[in-house]
Amino acid sequence: MSDAYEAELLDRPDGMPVLSVMVVARDAFRQALHVSDVLLPADRQEFEDTYRLS
Repeated sequence: MSDAYEAELLDRPDGMPVLSVMVVARDAFRQALHVSDVLLPADRQEFEDTYRLS
């Protein structure tokens, strides 16, 4: 649930559900190349993930 600061940033009512998503892009040697930490209003999102099997 969002706190007052998060609700203000997202222009949503205080206490609305939010999603915190952290994405780390790595190279073939597992070295982190990019890190993103994103806060999203949960009621406005739809996600689709793809995972490599090998």
